Amino acid sequence: MRGPTRRGLMLGLGAAALPVFPAGAGAGAVAGLDRVRRDWIVSEAEATRWHRIKDEPGPALTGNASWHHFMGFLETALEGLGCVDIHRSSWHFARRESGIWPDTSKWGLVLDGRPVPVASVGASCALTGPQGVTAPLVLWDPVARPDVTGRIVVFRPVPRAELRSAFVDSDYECATPFDSHPVEGQPVPQAQDGTGSISAAVWDEMTATSAFIAEIATGRPAGVVFAMNLNRAATAGLHTFPVPDHYDFPAIYLDRANGDALVAAARANRAATVRVEGVEQQSEAYQLVAFLPGRDYGTGRDQQIQFRTHTDGPSISQDDGALGLLGVVGYMANIPRQDRPRTLFLELDCRHFMPGAEKRWEQQDYFVKNPGARDKVMALVAMEHMGQIEYVADGEEIRPSGRSLPTWIYASANRTMIDQACRAAAENQVRSAVIRSPGRPGRRGASQGRWYGMSKEGPALGLPTYGVQGDLGAYWAFSGRLDRFDARSFCRQVAMFVQLTAFLMTADPAALATGRG
Repeated sequence: MRGPTRRGLMLGLGAAALPVFPAGAGAGAVAGLDRVRRDWIVSEAEATRWHRIKDEPGPALTGNASWHHFMGFLETALEGLGCVDIHRSSWHFARRESGIWPDTSKWGLVLDGRPVPVASVGASCALTGPQGVTAPLVLWDPVARPDVTGRIVVFRPVPRAELRSAFVDSDYECATPFDSHPVEGQPVPQAQDGTGSISAAVWDEMTATSAFIAEIATGRPAGVVFAMNLNRAATAGLHTFPVPDHYDFPAIYLDRANGDALVAAARANRAATVRVEGVEQQSEAYQLVAFLPGRDYGTGRDQQIQFRTHTDGPSISQDDGALGLLGVVGYMANIPRQDRPRTLFLELDCRHFMPGAEKRWEQQDYFVKNPGARDKVMALVAMEHMGQIEYVADGEEIRPSGRSLPTWIYASANRTMIDQACRAAAENQVRSAVIRSPGRPGRRGASQGRWYGMSKEGPALGLPTYGVQGDLGAYWAFSGRLDRFDARSFCRQVAMFVQLTAFLMTADPAALATGRG
């Protein structure tokens, strides 16, 4: 079924929520496929306005009020740009909702009768009610594993250097210079991990906590305290990822300083009380699909480029790939339908931060429900994590490093596609861009690693694929709000993917064949 009418959504969101794009340029619009029309690229002011609309209700997690607001804005915007056959593929699920940082009132930790500041709460954890859970503490030892039954486990992640190395140290095809931020032109380190970015530490620690939940779930602990090695700002509002399915004990996060106190208390066999209040309720989830029709849409001759992103996440840019997609659609909407050689098929997924993530809800996937939906798809483009700033630790705070955050770009193992990606990154001034093509040796003759993010589905399907994502770091947390958004970087990334989309619009699919990866 179609969602609410555009008029209905307008009444709910307000006319000011609609994106604004320059008017079409008549016959000259065909040139938009030959070169990037700068006057058709979303402006920094407009990109900021879109993100402000997204940010005002808070983080968008599937099923909550902010997510429905965000999805309503996107659906209205896409319809206003000429998208058709907009469809919500929906289902209902049990959603646990506790406090959203900076509101920490629903989380608590009491040790020796005194409250200990809590930085965040574990995603999908059990709810305790106002009384909390009181139990003896036990410190987790990964070698001599303790009995955790009925105890509150204090877990301190052990750094795993190899985890980050497999990602950052992989070979690559090409890169643009790492440049200074926010004022460009100053000398900065050119090594990928040259600034002490918090990205490595946050990714390592956060994923370790997710894995630990699965490791001890059958041990029936009374609760878990994650005593992180991160400072206060990096831990504030941290969201568990990959998101576990619902589990039966409360979990909270502490920063390094407060975590030290809990580690010492566990060694002394003391007790503590953990509290996570909230509600569990049935909520709607849906994948949104839409089409910007090409000249052959609705006929047997139609060919489609699938765009995909996720719409759920804890911060301003974890889930802003849909706004990047909106920028590309807005550009292409300036080209008359009869001059658009192919259709854009838009898939906005909602399962990335749902309990259990995509695997838990694989039977709800639009393409499982509609197995022939990709029959006309000849290429895939994925966009996520756009417009980000690189951060480093500064005492108990974090601050911009003074260098632009790396943009990871993925391209199929096809020489033409790789060359186009390198060219588009350079010509659209995307700073600190690293272009990889997994499955073939890089410029040093070494492995380029594996596909990451939403684009990894393309090679599995044998589709020519492009993907883009930022390096995250400060964006895994509810504290990553509008003040951490870089509009200049976002608009350049959009321009780059406009150029790559224009290339895919006219390319010969046979010349882009890569086989399944």
